Amino acid sequence: MEIPSPLKSVYSYYFPATRKIISKLSQNYPHDIFLQSIQPWLDDFHFNIIEKYINYFKLWLNWIENFKHKYFTNWSSEGIFHILTQIKTFQPQVPLYVLDWEYEWYQWYWENIWLEFKQVSYDQIFSKLKPGIFFISNPSARNWQIIPNEKINEIWNAWHKIVLDLTYLWMTKKYNFDLTNPSIEKIICSMSKPFWLYYYRIGFVFSKNEIKTLVPNKRFKNIFSLIIAKSVLENFNISEIYKQYKNIQKQSIKLFAKRYWFSPNPSDVHLLAYATENQLPVGSKPLLKEFKRWKYYRFCLTPYFHLIENSLSNNK
Repeated sequence: MEIPSPLKSVYSYYFPATRKIISKLSQNYPHDIFLQSIQPWLDDFHFNIIEKYINYFKLWLNWIENFKHKYFTNWSSEGIFHILTQIKTFQPQVPLYVLDWEYEWYQWYWENIWLEFKQVSYDQIFSKLKPGIFFISNPSARNWQIIPNEKINEIWNAWHKIVLDLTYLWMTKKYNFDLTNPSIEKIICSMSKPFWLYYYRIGFVFSKNEIKTLVPNKRFKNIFSLIIAKSVLENFNISEIYKQYKNIQKQSIKLFAKRYWFSPNPSDVHLLAYATENQLPVGSKPLLKEFKRWKYYRFCLTPYFHLIENSLSNNK
């Protein structure tokens, strides 16, 4: 058996459970739902799915139902762009911050609409910064670990506002992200990575104030993606799936070790592993340099998940 290399970028594997659901839906393509575009319309179709999402994560996302404005977006990146555009239009003088080595898409967007963000250390004394807006991914795209509520409280106590990006939600052990924190003004969610729906473009934004540029999305949305989201939320057991893939993460790291002669650390996010520089075997840095990110080496385990899933399927 040829052992594959990991991926540099984080691409979620198109897992069998997801494929099964989508195959069933596409066999009986829901023309009757699409015909509702004539009467009684599909403008509000996304609200039912958003409520399912809220109920699904009610033990993870305390108080999310109290964010008054709820939008469907085509993946989390669309939500990020619209929020940045709103800031550019109405709050251009407010300082913007990210923790060092945050998600690259923030930078790719803000640079092209002439916004400036300051990268700050995780150990920054936040009260020394001029009050502004923090964009924070949690679980964090910096090191794929959960940022505890206590750290979010530190930022709040220093009079900053927060846009919370929950793209990696459900890919870790259960954690109650405390959304009662008054500094959190907007929440970005996606079903792409946790539910393996990367190219179906399913995301949501929850906001305390209206984001007017997202209002037209009630008409410009992918209905079939929402149908998939509904079925996934109705058929995935939130605890069983995590246990299953946390186990596959362990098996993936064993395969990785056979190829590279050392074992990286499992991240909180089950699809990833990481290593520090002193963990790398002598002479391996040139081989692994493309995986260097900040002070870590990051490895996306998707190819190993694929190999293990295929092996399990063939052995049945």
